[in-house]
Amino acid sequence: MRPSANRRVPARGKHMIREEFAEFLKELKKINDNGGDVDAFIKEHENKNVYFYSDGCIKKILASEQNLVLTTDLVNAALGLIGSDRIENPKLVNPFIPGELGYRSVEPDILLTNDRDGDVPRDRISIEVQHEDNNSLFKDRLVLYVARLTSNMARKGNDPELENLNVVSFLFFDAFPESANYRHTVQLKNQEQQVYFDRQTVTLIEVEKFFKDATRFVGDNCRLAQWLRAIDILNRDADFSEFANDPIFKLLQNEVKLCNFSSRYLMTVDMSDFDRAVAEYTTKLEIAKKMRNANKPIEEIIEFTGLSEKTIREL
Repeated sequence: MRPSANRRVPARGKHMIREEFAEFLKELKKINDNGGDVDAFIKEHENKNVYFYSDGCIKKILASEQNLVLTTDLVNAALGLIGSDRIENPKLVNPFIPGELGYRSVEPDILLTNDRDGDVPRDRISIEVQHEDNNSLFKDRLVLYVARLTSNMARKGNDPELENLNVVSFLFFDAFPESANYRHTVQLKNQEQQVYFDRQTVTLIEVEKFFKDATRFVGDNCRLAQWLRAIDILNRDADFSEFANDPIFKLLQNEVKLCNFSSRYLMTVDMSDFDRAVAEYTTKLEIAKKMRNANKPIEEIIEFTGLSEKTIREL
């Protein structure tokens, strides 16, 4: 399952990648607002794939009781767990409920627990996707997530007996630009790089970096690399035959089909993502306009808003 040596970042073309999925949601909203037949519109696209990394889609696919075999395999791949260290029978703390948006400021996208034998503390695993790095905001949020998840383990009035916490975040920006690796584990360590507390690990997976330099990772056939390639192919609705004999990926292929996503689901969960994204982008444009009117340097505006230089100059 190795890609060709000249593999590049997924082309933005005829396949339903993230931008096209956003356009699909935009048209869906327009049809709904005008009283049109949203079911018929979705049926027109039933042979296409949803964009896996959208907040709503990844939760519907991986936070589902019937798909726990998928979630378990991905978690073990992301954490590099093999043999007796593997997570075997996790339970969903926040399972997907059709039509329910959840409280994004309070809980991660997906949260699991896994009991261990004997006196070994159970595992608590959080999975999330992060598309934008707004200055230091992501790092602040990540530390806050870890702190919140940790504090939820301690019962009031009792001495804390903390569980093994793993926070897994799929990133679409470089967290460590100077590093040749796309998977990073972050733990509390001293100046001699000795782990001080081994029951908390943050795993950062730089998805875009994995595809930016094909030659660097062409020989990487670990399970995580297979997952990233399989998801990429499904996002681009490309030839999936190289994964056809893997039962996990065959199940994944079926679960990302647009026909499996009801109109109610897309109009509640994913449309809220779309509306929020539009609102955030509009706010950024307004901030950029004010900064330009105040003659702020273009570099400062880019750093503060995360907008491209082209977008800012066209304001």
